[in-house]
Amino acid sequence: MAHASAIGGERFIRLSIQNRSNLQLVLACTLGLVLGVLFMWLTPLTLFLILLGAAFTYAMLTRPELGLLGILVMTSSVVFEDSLPLIPIGIGSLHLPDALLLTLLGLVLVRGLVEPRFRFFRTPLNLPLLIFVGSILLSSSAAIARSSLDMRVAVRALRPLVYYFAFFAVTNLIRDDRQLRQLLRGIFLLGVVVATAMIGQYLVGASLPFLAGSVTTLETRGVVFGGVTRVVPPGRSIVLVAFVTTTAILAIESPARRRNGELLRWCLLGAALVITFLRSYWVAAAIAILILAFLERGRPLRRLMKLSLLLVTALGIILVALRLQDRRMNGNLMEGLMDRLSTLGSSSTVGESSVQFRLIENEYAIRQFARQPLLGVGMGAEYRPWDSRIDWLEYGKQGFDGRAFLHNGHLWILVESGLIAYLSLVWLSVAILVRGFRLRRAVGPLRLQAVVLGFTLSYLGVLVLAFVNSAFVDWFWTPLIGILMGVNELAVVNYRVNL
Repeated sequence: MAHASAIGGERFIRLSIQNRSNLQLVLACTLGLVLGVLFMWLTPLTLFLILLGAAFTYAMLTRPELGLLGILVMTSSVVFEDSLPLIPIGIGSLHLPDALLLTLLGLVLVRGLVEPRFRFFRTPLNLPLLIFVGSILLSSSAAIARSSLDMRVAVRALRPLVYYFAFFAVTNLIRDDRQLRQLLRGIFLLGVVVATAMIGQYLVGASLPFLAGSVTTLETRGVVFGGVTRVVPPGRSIVLVAFVTTTAILAIESPARRRNGELLRWCLLGAALVITFLRSYWVAAAIAILILAFLERGRPLRRLMKLSLLLVTALGIILVALRLQDRRMNGNLMEGLMDRLSTLGSSSTVGESSVQFRLIENEYAIRQFARQPLLGVGMGAEYRPWDSRIDWLEYGKQGFDGRAFLHNGHLWILVESGLIAYLSLVWLSVAILVRGFRLRRAVGPLRLQAVVLGFTLSYLGVLVLAFVNSAFVDWFWTPLIGILMGVNELAVVNYRVNL
């Protein structure tokens, strides 16, 4: 009887193996047939991209941090919005990062519905963020309902704002140490890649722009500095955040615990920040470092002073070396840099065309806000008439129509989305800063403390530069803001210790 049972068991195993092999053969034949049919309808490149996208989607579902990093690669690096392929939908189109974000948010929803042990991450930032984005959607919907805003225009304008919801993807899908480490490493690595590309572009000059769309010759107060190239790719956002956060890490951690290449990363990011020649970014970084010095008194302050001395020395050597090179390429760098810095504390800066441009915009914006203070005119709507002082058309050339554009991000939210949206943004911002500054020391790992402080200081810098830049609605800023908010909340909730 036992012998018969053994024979029966062996036969069952052989049949199972045979059936599994037959199933694999059928699947392989089916896949080959499907690929053959697709080759008849699609080009090899298109088919390759589809397969690559399918593989990445599968990887993203098992490792959500890859999806978050993919969003940053396509929004906050050297990739420009116009270069991304579009996915057509009924009321417009989706970009690839839009699809990634929707997939991640869909995964959060599905896991919440089907996994009994899954719990949505609760944090004091949830409510103000939902009210902020919700009130913006309400404002635009109201404008569409009264026929003062076209739906397609609204969808294009609302797209960057939805990326704030990357916060929920971080807090609900990043659930272990490995995922968090990979996400942070990816952010710093992307910052280094962008900084290296920016420095490379500066060295080859504006005559060979491989970062097309982000390369110009420096001009300040009507003076053109020949041979001095401004490099301002979308990734300037991640360069600023990575620089401020790396500064916090180097100041807080002891030299014995520093990782290889961290000081080099800091210098690369600092150099890339310099060659943007964006004064608002310089001011944001300077304010962040000054507050860091105030908060981390004692030994961290001494480390920060040494780092500052090292950076100044390194920049001095680089400037002298460039000064001695061919003047046609780099000879005006020091003059351009010093002239740009001198405008920060000069009363004549108010007379610059870029400043006057902003003052005219602000005047129109304040008047428009007084007319519709509660819900605003809707995202993407024109808030002012045509003004030849700041709008222009040139025959055969690309002009500028800024009737729906504002350099001041604070006024942008007020004018286009109203007081409810802006007050919820203030609520959200206060919560981010208060929790970041107050709870950072309650985070267990020292390096994570530094990251929390660096991200908090970076957000404070965004609040400052948004007075002269549209950072709150720029799609190279909003995903990054959502992600850094999420990382901070994970740190202060999951890694909190009793002091």
